[in-house]
Amino acid sequence: MPITLNTLLEQRSLKLSLVVEGPGGALDTPISWVHSSESVDPTPYLEGGELLLLTGLLMPEDDPGEKFRRYVARLADCGIRGIGFGVGVHHAAIPEWLVKQCEVSDVPLFSVPLEISFIAITKAISRGVADSKQQGFARLYRNQQQLMRSVHTLDPVSTIISKTAELIGGWAALLNPVGAVVESSHRFLPIEVSALGDTLTFSTLGEAKFVAMRGYDIAVFHIASPAGQTLGYLVAGYRGEKGTLDHPLVAQAAALLTLAISSSADASRALARLRSAMVRRCLEGGAEMVRPYASDLWDGMPAEPLAVLRVTGEQEALEAAQRLFEPFRKSLAKNMNPAVFGMIEGDFWAVVSQSNAGEWMTGLLRDSRVIVGQSSGCIWRDLPRARHEAYQAASEAMTSGAQSLRYGQSEGGGSLENMVEPSKMRAFADLRLAPISALVFNLSVGPHGENTRSSGRKTSPTKSPDPDMTLHAVDVLRAWLSCRGRTEEVARSLGLHRHTVTKYMARISKALAADLADPQTAAELWYACKFTRFGGR
Repeated sequence: MPITLNTLLEQRSLKLSLVVEGPGGALDTPISWVHSSESVDPTPYLEGGELLLLTGLLMPEDDPGEKFRRYVARLADCGIRGIGFGVGVHHAAIPEWLVKQCEVSDVPLFSVPLEISFIAITKAISRGVADSKQQGFARLYRNQQQLMRSVHTLDPVSTIISKTAELIGGWAALLNPVGAVVESSHRFLPIEVSALGDTLTFSTLGEAKFVAMRGYDIAVFHIASPAGQTLGYLVAGYRGEKGTLDHPLVAQAAALLTLAISSSADASRALARLRSAMVRRCLEGGAEMVRPYASDLWDGMPAEPLAVLRVTGEQEALEAAQRLFEPFRKSLAKNMNPAVFGMIEGDFWAVVSQSNAGEWMTGLLRDSRVIVGQSSGCIWRDLPRARHEAYQAASEAMTSGAQSLRYGQSEGGGSLENMVEPSKMRAFADLRLAPISALVFNLSVGPHGENTRSSGRKTSPTKSPDPDMTLHAVDVLRAWLSCRGRTEEVARSLGLHRHTVTKYMARISKALAADLADPQTAAELWYACKFTRFGGR
């Protein structure tokens, strides 16, 4: 601990007596050095933080006079830590005017008995300053060793940032070359990074800048590669006045980040690719093959029952979501069961315990740029089904404009269209109805295709019929299926004669080569008509 006035007062061998206590905390303020002077104005020889010792050789007894009118005020302006007055040399007691000046200027004052030499106090302060420096060096060494160990972790960049914040007792963040936060010790920083402004403009590689902002002492270090490429910026802050932050420690962290950023980039990409492959294997039903590697990839596997989360959105938002799940840093994952996660085909996927899926959802949905789909509960061997549910829930959320959706939460959650990927359903519909996609009926003539009369004989091209007098075969089939094959109802809905409907349906059945009386065929055609892009209605 640094040497303070309280430390001196507690040393019985010095026999010091406190006369003026000064403001609150003044006795515990560190002393930088000690100085003895009988000068009328010793401030030119002081830097601030010292303890002044004197015997009052030139001081009057009763009235300070013009020379000593502002004696203590000048010392207070200089930042003196206290005044020690040696009694019994020139004055039997401390002059009363000096006591009053110390009380007015809030400068601690103590008396030194005649038998105690000033050199004894000087030695005590010198030992205290030396011990404080030695302890500071030892603390710096220990802290540097902890930072060095951070380099050997699975995610060194993130660990260095977290450890730096822990050791300085504040916060730390890593910015990319354009000034955006890519790693931080806290979810929300106490300052706006954009407010740093010109502080992020450096003309020299590895330069450092120090500013005070919103009650924080802030250091900004430029991180550059040996080739001169800007890798980013380390920003660290500690609540207090300028100069209270442990700058040497932050400088050490910046040096380590220079090495870690370059070396960890390839390792991070390899880890991400491995996680993607392994989480895909889990979602395909191969969880048992992945289990031996789970502790290295995700710090373990979640406990059953499980839930699958599909997160889609902007790339930056997905990267932020992935950082939320990262188990090797201080984040939400530290207080929860492990999660199996990774990127698959542009989406972020996670398998979590169903018991805390809600907490994960809360964390994810803080970012309005993402859309999250959640499956129903499952076990490991059931993950293929849960994956499909999560996919469908996210797709339906995108369609409905919701930010999140749990499978089965909306109406019709168990219907076929909510279980089949829409793009695949449309592809099936178009393929199934392709034989009648170009088939139209001219209401003034009868059923025919392009350049084909009802008899099926080819004819020469003629003028296109009036669109108001044509009817798409897909629309006729859709009406027939909606009316469950009841010809009279189909005729009324289309405004046709029932014999015409019968002829049209015969033409459609022949083109499709399908038995429309078969229930399975009718069901397939119904969904095909619902999702197809063909038809005019």
